[in-house]
Amino acid sequence: MGKVFISLVVVFIVIGGALVYRATQSTSSLVLSPSEVLEKGSSRDLKRIRVGGRVVDPIQYQTEPQMILSFSVKNPAGGEGVVPVVYRGLKPDMFAAGRDVLIDGDYLGGTIQAAKLQTQCPSKYEPVVPGAAPAEGDKPTMAMN
Repeated sequence: MGKVFISLVVVFIVIGGALVYRATQSTSSLVLSPSEVLEKGSSRDLKRIRVGGRVVDPIQYQTEPQMILSFSVKNPAGGEGVVPVVYRGLKPDMFAAGRDVLIDGDYLGGTIQAAKLQTQCPSKYEPVVPGAAPAEGDKPTMAMN
């Protein structure tokens, strides 16, 4: 009885581990930079990729007859590589030049055909430096002693 029980537990653990591994492999993806997309996609199309980049001007947004957002992304850390992007859908609220974005889609014919577009929200938190003058537009705060 004991050996059979332990064998069944081991089998279930192995099967469970294999299922978890397979599920994470199908849902996780590597985030490529625009220069990596250009390098890997120079001779072929890339399917189901995730690209992280910084939006550069010009940005074109068409609402009629379809919503089409056209822009380009570059490497956030600088360097070479600018890739054009076409996204069919609503422009995200925080979308603007200089903003970092995460794009899911396909690289076809030298352009990323985005299926999903996410913008990174800027951090609003800036620590208060004691004795420093308030920044322009800051509201005065009451000091507590």
